[in-house]
Amino acid sequence: MGRTKWLDGLRGIAAAIVAFDHLFMSDGNRHLVQLPPFRILFAAQAMVTLFMVISGYAISISLLKDRNSPQFLERVSSAIVRRVFRIYLPVLVTASLAQFLYFFNLFNWKFDEEFLATLPQPWTAPWAHIKYILSFMADSINIIAFQYRGSLNGQLWTMPIEFRGSNVVYLLIIGLSAWRAKSRFIMLPIIACFFLWYGNWDIFGFIWGLWLAERATATSLAVSENLNTEFDMAEYNDRVNPLSTLAQSLGLCRGKHRYSDLKLRKCITLSRIGIAVTAIMGFYLLCLGLDGHLPPGYQFLSVFQPVRWEESWDISHMCWKSIGSAMLVYAIGELPYLQQLLNTRPVQYLGKISFALYLLHETIYQLWRDPLRDLIYLTLSGNKYGSSSEALGTDPFSFHAAWWTTAVLLGAVVVCAAHYYTIYVDNRCVVLAKKVDQWFR
Repeated sequence: MGRTKWLDGLRGIAAAIVAFDHLFMSDGNRHLVQLPPFRILFAAQAMVTLFMVISGYAISISLLKDRNSPQFLERVSSAIVRRVFRIYLPVLVTASLAQFLYFFNLFNWKFDEEFLATLPQPWTAPWAHIKYILSFMADSINIIAFQYRGSLNGQLWTMPIEFRGSNVVYLLIIGLSAWRAKSRFIMLPIIACFFLWYGNWDIFGFIWGLWLAERATATSLAVSENLNTEFDMAEYNDRVNPLSTLAQSLGLCRGKHRYSDLKLRKCITLSRIGIAVTAIMGFYLLCLGLDGHLPPGYQFLSVFQPVRWEESWDISHMCWKSIGSAMLVYAIGELPYLQQLLNTRPVQYLGKISFALYLLHETIYQLWRDPLRDLIYLTLSGNKYGSSSEALGTDPFSFHAAWWTTAVLLGAVVVCAAHYYTIYVDNRCVVLAKKVDQWFR
């Protein structure tokens, strides 16, 4: 577990960025903080691609370590069954909570009018609200033909994508289990790149995560075998050849060893530089904006962009961000000092509550963001907030103070709610999923 602990921290940071971006709902590149590297704070959609790579890595690493055990197929079967409940039970609770609040007309949020037309009216027809939740869950579980029709929780559009990618990973783990490790190392990137070329950025992310898990498993096994070999050879190595010792003491082989050491250090240095460049480039791709086209600083990517991506900006920018996520996760896996930052206690805590943080933040914003912001602005400036442009033009100080005070207060509320949601909902859903799996056996 220590080897992949940093993945939890990375997931926690990604969830926090999603929550931060959704609070401000910033579009375009009109401000300095919306340009790289600060743009990462408003890169909610880029974080979705990062979730895909992380999930592909995390759900496969433990299964790959048991590939040669007699319980391998049993473990994969259990993982598939539990994954359904692990994803959708918390989603059902979140969607039901949002619908309950909507029924009592408690939201203070401007939803899309076309979406509201599909919902039953507040305070009317309780059964219609229940049917809407059931219909929403049915659409979300249907990973064969996506039919996302909107939601009170807009971030839940990723759930069927998460479930579909998970099943692709499980299929590949079983299907390639009889192959040699070298064959898997070659074919998995080829399969991933095919889906990327086709525009299926989510499938690419999951398969790339699986490939990274394969590398980590192979490296772990190689280290274990080397340690065993060194242990077996310890007695032999203790009986050192006296002629060899004499030659080294006289410096007869010193030049050769010195040359080898210098060559090794040079290779290690070049490798570290290459990995660092990979991390920086991956981060840079994650900062790609939502301009509808490749903006200045990113236009060089058009040289490498497949024709298929040019048909849709939604596909194009998500594919580039998926590549950035793949590069970043790979680089972090090779850089221990970055892993140490992700293993710190605050970041690990974010990782533990990341799923609840992702599920709950929009509901909390829809309840209290606008009223709290308007109240603070009115208190400081003596004027009503109105629109954002009017508030900024009338009193810039009160405008920024209102937004950042709201962010701090609601940020604390979101973290607190996610903490208890993790304890009383998320963790219990995990336990229930295990019980359901055992009941079916």
